[in-house]
Amino acid sequence: MSPEESLSWLGRQREERALTLCDEHLSRVVKVVDSLRKTFYSFAEGGEDITSNSKKVIEGEKEADNKKAEVLKEVSKGTLPRVSREAIIRLIITTDDIAENARAAVEKLSFLDPEDVDENVKGGLKEISDYSCESVKLLKDAFSISLHENLEEAINKTEEIEKMEEKVDHFRAENLLPKIIEWTNNSRKPGNSILLVEIESNIEEVVDNTENSADIIREIVIGVL
Repeated sequence: MSPEESLSWLGRQREERALTLCDEHLSRVVKVVDSLRKTFYSFAEGGEDITSNSKKVIEGEKEADNKKAEVLKEVSKGTLPRVSREAIIRLIITTDDIAENARAAVEKLSFLDPEDVDENVKGGLKEISDYSCESVKLLKDAFSISLHENLEEAINKTEEIEKMEEKVDHFRAENLLPKIIEWTNNSRKPGNSILLVEIESNIEEVVDNTENSADIIREIVIGVL
């Protein structure tokens, strides 16, 4: 094997290792967002298990952040093609933002008393948390499928994520935000209102970063085709 062939082989090995770590990172992100969903359900249904589910989000986000550091260390070793390195870095940072926003949402939720929040608003938060969890699971499926070289199916999954993001945008505009605004006007509790708006914004970021991650996966897949 020539030196050039050896370097190319080493680059492929590094790339496979980095992509495997990305897949492990995404598994942790899915757990974080699923714990986010469970936290919102606990909040809406009487307050039980809020603390334990919130703790799972915070601990899971730390685990995901540690896995991100492993990926960045792997791609910094210098044998990856430039395009692959840049795509992997963008993917790991964008997917990590999903977990960070989930953590931010539950931290803010901890300042709210479930009894102070309107039932319709709590129901809307439950529903949008379902959508966010479904989106992230689709993202994990798309990436895992791409690793097994079922590239067309991976692209189809990323298109499903786009449709989900559009569904969430419609739900926010037509359902959740009007409920929050109505409750805000009636409750006269500005502190709680600000927290709810910021929580809703964090969940929106979860879904938006999921779509952005899907775009990067599609870019990686198309580069292979």
